[in-house]
Amino acid sequence: MRAKQFKRSPFMTVGRSIFLGVIVIIVLLVSVNVYYRYVQSPVWTEQKTVEADAKQRSGLKKVTDSYAYTWDEPVWVVEGKDESDADTYVWLKKDSSITLHASDGLTKKAIEAQFLQEKPDADIAHTRIGIFGGEPVWEIFYSRNQAGKVYHFYDFYRFRDGSLIVMYKLPSQ
Repeated sequence: MRAKQFKRSPFMTVGRSIFLGVIVIIVLLVSVNVYYRYVQSPVWTEQKTVEADAKQRSGLKKVTDSYAYTWDEPVWVVEGKDESDADTYVWLKKDSSITLHASDGLTKKAIEAQFLQEKPDADIAHTRIGIFGGEPVWEIFYSRNQAGKVYHFYDFYRFRDGSLIVMYKLPSQ
């Protein structure tokens, strides 16, 4: 009976285990966040530089989106508003740039509607603006089921009038 009186309580109680688990999870989340920011910082720095360059070259007042695009050559596509508050696209190449108002070409919805009229069975993965053969284009990446196999395609349409430039069919998997 005397041995039970002097028995020590365990160091790791349920409360301490939960507290330790929460601390470990917080440390892991903070570490992942710091690593992600470290890896992405060069991309974010380049993106800020490109957006400032687009504002300077094309007179954009506000940037709404920007992304790197590579097909024939690497370019940055910057979307924004100009001084007259019109939607504007800027394609920044290494030495030059192309600036067009959204009203000079088809919208994303319009090109997708035109595309789906021609190919209603297609499943669009993405639609984005790019450069192909030196001219602004809409790139549509999609898949279609043909003869029981799923094939993936890239279609390129002229930005200004939506006419098809070229279609690439990728090998089936």
